[in-house]
Amino acid sequence: MIYKVSYVVAGGSHPGAIINQDTPPDVGEEIQLNGERFEITEVIELLPPRDDLAYLHATCRPVGETL
Repeated sequence: MIYKVSYVVAGGSHPGAIINQDTPPDVGEEIQLNGERFEITEVIELLPPRDDLAYLHATCRPVGETL
């Protein structure tokens, strides 16, 4: 399965990214986008999986930032 993940940074401090991954993102996981570290706060399935593709949306925040 390939996961096409749209990463959006809360507050707009970073442009985010769309990344193809072999594993789905999980809430609480840390990722690196353009050299900056972010914590995933929410993951939503955008469309049901089809033909070995899944489309997900992940909201994240800079590591160390509180809500």
